[in-house]
Amino acid sequence: MKVSKFFFATLLVSGVFASFSSVYAQENGNRDAENKIVRGPYETNRFGDNWFIGVAGGINLFEDGILSGEWQPRVAPAINVNVGKWFTPSVGARVGYLGLRANGWSDHQTVYATEFVEGKNFKEKVNFAYVYGDLMWNISNAFSGYKETRFWNVIPYVSTGLLHAYGVKGVDATNNQFSVGAGIYNTLRVSDRVNFTLDVRQMVFKGTFNGNKGGMAGMTSATFGIAVNLGRTNWKRATEVPEGYAPYKVSCINDLKADAERLANDNKKLAKNASALNNENDALKKENAALKAEQNKRKPALDVTSAAVFFNIGETTLDAQNLFNLDFYYQNVIAQDDNKVIVLTGYADKQTGSKKRNQQLSEKRAQYVYDILRNKYNVPAERIQVKAVGSESEFVKTPAQLNRSVVLE
Repeated sequence: MKVSKFFFATLLVSGVFASFSSVYAQENGNRDAENKIVRGPYETNRFGDNWFIGVAGGINLFEDGILSGEWQPRVAPAINVNVGKWFTPSVGARVGYLGLRANGWSDHQTVYATEFVEGKNFKEKVNFAYVYGDLMWNISNAFSGYKETRFWNVIPYVSTGLLHAYGVKGVDATNNQFSVGAGIYNTLRVSDRVNFTLDVRQMVFKGTFNGNKGGMAGMTSATFGIAVNLGRTNWKRATEVPEGYAPYKVSCINDLKADAERLANDNKKLAKNASALNNENDALKKENAALKAEQNKRKPALDVTSAAVFFNIGETTLDAQNLFNLDFYYQNVIAQDDNKVIVLTGYADKQTGSKKRNQQLSEKRAQYVYDILRNKYNVPAERIQVKAVGSESEFVKTPAQLNRSVVLE
């Protein structure tokens, strides 16, 4: 089999130049105080973290193993879709689909090579779909230490999967072959979530893939695309041993065990004392509850008349005099009986303003008094009911201006 010169060239450029660039030129941020590269260890992320989805397009070159003499490659289009996960900053895996069209030449006619071209043998066309799994190794992180903001990561991988061949228009032949291969996956950082990708792959499989009787064949693909990271995208280095730490001696460990045993005994004594105090506290709570119940029985319920606070025409806030009256009513009525429910009814003067405007005024006035009782005097919400009747119902007949009010009952 004649392996593609294109694959070798791309392999050298991506694998050698990019590796040296990644390892030696991008170390900043990965060194300790002594300028040594720090490589981990790293905490294990959740299952949903460090996933990625990639979509790419490009070309492939089909290498027919039975050809002899000068090889004449033919370029064909290819697409690549995959999903993967990084288990550590250096080790990951992915599954995907690579496929579209493979073009080549054959010195004899096959089910996929039917068109004869003078001086170039039979033109070969076959559709293919390669469902693969890759085991990936990020050598940039492995050699230089993990760096989230690294622009260029170089990731060799080994691959295996099922290669399915099927005919172009007018050809019904199909074939399945097991394929193995290797490649280099390059990522170029755009952001925490997005990378550009350059993926170069070499596959090897049986020559019967394209309708021949035997031998070996191969295919080189190069695709450029985009990958999106999902979940948590970074890695957190595990807590390191503090500088200057030294293991304890046996005598120190024995002393610590003795201290631990003493503290455990003290804790048991404290637990007994706490239990006694809890029992005493429960008894005091019961006694206090009984005293409160007795006090409530003796406390007479208040029987008071309604009160009102008055607003200026068109106003929804109280002046100082009416705020004083509201405070007086709270201190001498509301605060004296925790069981009473206060009903606030907002009114408006029907001799001025429209029906709609008066309804709005009564609502705002009642809400204003409600907010004072809640926020200033901390009256529970369940003790307050709010109504607004506008100018449809009058608090008093005359004088009419007294209906610009909120009545407390």
